[in-house]
Amino acid sequence: MKQTTLEPGLLQFLRLYVALAALVMPILWRLYSPLLGSGMSLLQFVQPTFSVLLFLVFYTSFPWWQQKMGRAFLPTALILLAAQAIFGNYLILQGLVSPAQQQLALLTFMLRLWVTFQVLVMFVAWQYDLFWTFVSSITLCLLDAVLAFPFMSASGPFYSVYVMIVTARLLSVTAVGLGLAWLMKRQREHRAALAEANRKLTLYAATTEQLAVSQERNRMARELHDTLAHSLSGVIVQLEAAEALWDVNLAGARKMVEQVHQSARSGLTEVRRALNSLRASSLEDLGLALAISDLAESVAARTDMQLNLEVADHIENIPPEVEQCMYRVAQEALANVARHSKATSLHVSLARPDGHLILSIQDDGQGFDSNNVDNTRYGLKGLRERAEMIGGTLNIETKLHHGTTVQFAVPLLEVGT
Repeated sequence: MKQTTLEPGLLQFLRLYVALAALVMPILWRLYSPLLGSGMSLLQFVQPTFSVLLFLVFYTSFPWWQQKMGRAFLPTALILLAAQAIFGNYLILQGLVSPAQQQLALLTFMLRLWVTFQVLVMFVAWQYDLFWTFVSSITLCLLDAVLAFPFMSASGPFYSVYVMIVTARLLSVTAVGLGLAWLMKRQREHRAALAEANRKLTLYAATTEQLAVSQERNRMARELHDTLAHSLSGVIVQLEAAEALWDVNLAGARKMVEQVHQSARSGLTEVRRALNSLRASSLEDLGLALAISDLAESVAARTDMQLNLEVADHIENIPPEVEQCMYRVAQEALANVARHSKATSLHVSLARPDGHLILSIQDDGQGFDSNNVDNTRYGLKGLRERAEMIGGTLNIETKLHHGTTVQFAVPLLEVGT
């Protein structure tokens, strides 16, 4: 049998109610003693219903019953509770109460059942929808009213009280039950919405992680292109030249092989430098301004270029993602200058005018024709990808034999300074 998941906390409160209903029987016997007569013992009073309550204590305490009964577990418990409360009262009323006291005892029993019905309908509203809450409240109240009617004389002094109790109890039990059922419905809707939001958040987190991995792979591809790929392509060209010279000019071929060794060593050094620079330790240690200054001075010294450096002294409160991206753009642009430009002078500036952070790198090298550059080349593509990641603007101005200017601008207000 298929099992229905009970609402959180419902089973614990059901167990508590059953235990209290069993424990309160001696107290009720004391309260009803004036109406029941001095000859009724406690055992006679509890006998019609106590066995049902005792069974319900075991029924609600052991998970085996819930697994065995499935969807019928909660309805069975509620029906047994209602039956022992209603029919137990009328067994006592008919067999143990004198006719003279029956109408007064009946009214006290109906008042006690008011509380019982309210609790049972609340359990229904806790687990089920508005329809079943309405049906259960009407059924319980009308069933008790019908069973009580034969004991109540229409001309008796208590008939008007009977009518008021029946009417007020029906309205009260139904209204409270429907109100709780509506609240539980809203809670289930909010719980479902929260679960859906959690599912979307989990999906978003997984997508973000995949995007971060993809971006890191692209970054590694750019770094390896600027180091290892260039070195290996140079080695291959030199080896092909040495192979061509080997049979006709052995001395030239040997010299070419020596150059290959030197290129390989140089490439290895560049790869190690690139791997070390992936951590951007200089950025962490020095800050953005000093890190870019140090990077520009290193490139100028290595390529014997004249350096004109204009970097603001105090550039602070920059978001970490902007600092990283700005440093990587400077690193990649300066690497391109060192490898391809054949420039004699280099101008690097970093400024923060009007809520923008602007990096400018200008050389007087050979430049290139931007119209004839393949957009899939990693050098320029890497610069553009870095700019797009943080909403920056990358502008490259170049002309053959007239140098190149790379300008990267980031609107700081848009990235959350």
